[in-house]
Amino acid sequence: MRGLDGSNMTMPAKLSETEMLYWTDLKSLCMSAGPCITISLPAFHQGAQALSYAIQLKAALRVSQHELIKRCPPEEVETLMTPIREMAEDPEMLEGGGDVVIFRSPSLCRRFRLPGPIRGRSVVARFFHLLPFLDQLCADREFYILAISQKKPRLLHYADRECQEVPLPAALPHNVEEAGAFDAPDHTLRNRSGAERSFGSMSGVSFGTGSEREKDHERLHHFFRLLDQGLSGFLKGQPLLLSGVGYEVSIYRRAATYPHLLETNLEGDLHTLSLKEIACRAYESARDRSRRQAGKQLNQLREMAGTARISSDIRQVVKAAEEGRVAKLILAEQAEFGATLEALESDSPEDLLNAAAVLSIRSGADVFMLPAGMMAAEGPVAAIFRY
Repeated sequence: MRGLDGSNMTMPAKLSETEMLYWTDLKSLCMSAGPCITISLPAFHQGAQALSYAIQLKAALRVSQHELIKRCPPEEVETLMTPIREMAEDPEMLEGGGDVVIFRSPSLCRRFRLPGPIRGRSVVARFFHLLPFLDQLCADREFYILAISQKKPRLLHYADRECQEVPLPAALPHNVEEAGAFDAPDHTLRNRSGAERSFGSMSGVSFGTGSEREKDHERLHHFFRLLDQGLSGFLKGQPLLLSGVGYEVSIYRRAATYPHLLETNLEGDLHTLSLKEIACRAYESARDRSRRQAGKQLNQLREMAGTARISSDIRQVVKAAEEGRVAKLILAEQAEFGATLEALESDSPEDLLNAAAVLSIRSGADVFMLPAGMMAAEGPVAAIFRY
């Protein structure tokens, strides 16, 4: 059987297991030939006043089938719809869970969990409708948080809006005193780690004499350096977000050599917050970092004003994206531009911003998201071209 574009339609043996959607999954989704069905199912929890996945999916199936009939022969419609119908009858769809998105094309059938909320929707078009999810995927999704403290540092793991406390490695000192920083009789501040502990090659560190404040500074510097050395192997390259009193965070940054420290800090005393509250602050911090990065790209674009290397004309951007010429694409959050893709000679209804995003990701472009208010001059889209 062949699809609308003449490609072979291959039916997946069965729907894949539900997994979390990551940016790395988008490339294969963007490469999929149409017609593409995208079905979004908002979170459902037992006992809540919300429709179950099964009810939502059955309603979405009716919409999808109506749209498919307009563009596909009956046998192709049936082939595309069958695995989704079977899913709607699965007892699992009566159970609760988070927000879910289903992607179905002639060669692909996948179901993903999403890190944030979505609205229910069914879209049939040339491409998968990825635009509503990009904002959730641009920000850091996983990292560690170190709540710096002289007495009790706290390590947490953040992933997709959830936080869990992680014990510090046993070989690390858990406070300044355990680090072995004491005033020696000769007024030279010297550290000696206990015989039962091993902190690499730092068997002893001497500090010069000075005021009590300077001594405290050196104690902290030494303690934080030991923490940094011990955590470097434990974190295995994951980003680390620091939190704590300003001067202590500054000392930690000077002591640290871990190459994956995030530039920003998480404000507030995490020792007084619940894990849920920390997760909310961590999520907002990740969003802020993503927007700052996007803002830098927008400033670069504005510096190129008047050249042929940039554009905010949506049809020009879509055409350049199809030709693989988009290097960086900046989109307004929650923006849509429903239209027909005349630029691509397609008679299928298609959101042009979504088409620009899909085609840009397909060709390896960097995609960024910004609040619409920050892109007032450019409108909902701006692009820097490779040539």
